[in-house]
Amino acid sequence: MPPFFELIDSVFATDSSVLFYSIILSLLIPLGAWIIYQILKRVIKRQIKDVTQRHSLRALTRNFLFVTAITMIILVWLRPQQNLTVIIGLAVAGIILASQSAISAFGGYLLIVSSNLFGIGDRISINNVIGDVMDIGFMRTTLMEVGQWVKADQYTGRIVTISNKTLFDNPVFNYTRHWGYLWDEIMIPVTYTSDWRRASDIMSDLGNKYTAQLQEDAEAKLTKLIDRFPLKQTTVEPSIYFVMTDNWIEITLRFVVDAQERRKVKAQLYRELLQQFEEEENVTVASATFDIVGFPKNQDAPSQS
Repeated sequence: MPPFFELIDSVFATDSSVLFYSIILSLLIPLGAWIIYQILKRVIKRQIKDVTQRHSLRALTRNFLFVTAITMIILVWLRPQQNLTVIIGLAVAGIILASQSAISAFGGYLLIVSSNLFGIGDRISINNVIGDVMDIGFMRTTLMEVGQWVKADQYTGRIVTISNKTLFDNPVFNYTRHWGYLWDEIMIPVTYTSDWRRASDIMSDLGNKYTAQLQEDAEAKLTKLIDRFPLKQTTVEPSIYFVMTDNWIEITLRFVVDAQERRKVKAQLYRELLQQFEEEENVTVASATFDIVGFPKNQDAPSQS
């Protein structure tokens, strides 16, 4: 008889009182785990003030208690008199019953935990979905979606769940892990007759105005990142770049911004740039224009004699 069926036979062949207590324990263990989780959740909420750390610790506690409860239930039914062959048979049967997708999803969870790929509160992009991580489960990761029809780094209001097995087939873009800042750019085209030097000075001054408070922190974290990984030394101070085209001069402002504040900062920069350029007589924002220099002759027009 196969080991799995030997185990089933031994369970029902045992003393009725032992079977009764095994059933009771199988019901009490998850109930006890749930009560402990509720108590620990209140303690964590009261002791941990940081929202991200609080949610991360709560998810870790929940997952740990779940694994512990399942293990204890298995041990209740696998009594000491049963040999190793029966235990291995049960494990093999469980693996066979589990789907390949579930195994891959759990493997993805182990990858997240072991490699510190991302955590709760991080903004990530995976499989064309961008969002802030709300929860990390054994099988799925839950995100608050960002972008899509909003066309910017702001919430859409939709909650997205992604299978953890997606991690094995798709790159993960993390916007906030290790550094927390991003480089962003604003490009303004000005005509060749404009005072492009004055325009670049305005853009540089505004870039410094909106990034001065975070430059010190961004510089310190970037230095730690460069010490940890083989990255080239770079600057977090705003910089200006020029490109000459057939129609205008492109002036690009490159600046550092908080990864979750991009739209807000860019909107403020654009507003002040428009206001200051309006006050400058020698700065004209360029746009595509077309001059009609002639019309083709009408072939259907009657000829004059």
